[in-house]
Amino acid sequence: MKTGKQFKLELDKDFNTYYGSVDYKNPKSIYINISSWFSPLKESDNWDRAVSGLKRKISLNLNSTNMDDLFLKSKQIVDLDIRTSGIRPNKRSYMNCEITLFLNKEEPIKSKNIKIVVKDILNNLIKDSFKVSPHFNFYRTKK
Repeated sequence: MKTGKQFKLELDKDFNTYYGSVDYKNPKSIYINISSWFSPLKESDNWDRAVSGLKRKISLNLNSTNMDDLFLKSKQIVDLDIRTSGIRPNKRSYMNCEITLFLNKEEPIKSKNIKIVVKDILNNLIKDSFKVSPHFNFYRTKK
């Protein structure tokens, strides 16, 4: 029976970050999870466009991050979960981003190499995608 394992990383005061694998013993992929609460910086008629722009920026930053040949660059999944129908000024909404990366070679999920590369990926995504968003401010809690 396959068992998963998840590790919490404290990287930024505004984001909850985790990484893990569904199969702890023989991982073929790992997932990275970034979650936060956000509020819009300004009013917009098309939040779908703002969210898809953020997702595109995440994908571009992910492709430009050095992954030390640990993960396949051509095979990754970015799932950005933001409900655009509930976005209102002065109201915080929940955001969850899950990124699935496929391993190039077998490596234990607890290895120092994976942890270093995942931290680098997360720091780059937070700094270059989320923090510079022209549409949203991010917070760790709802209030």
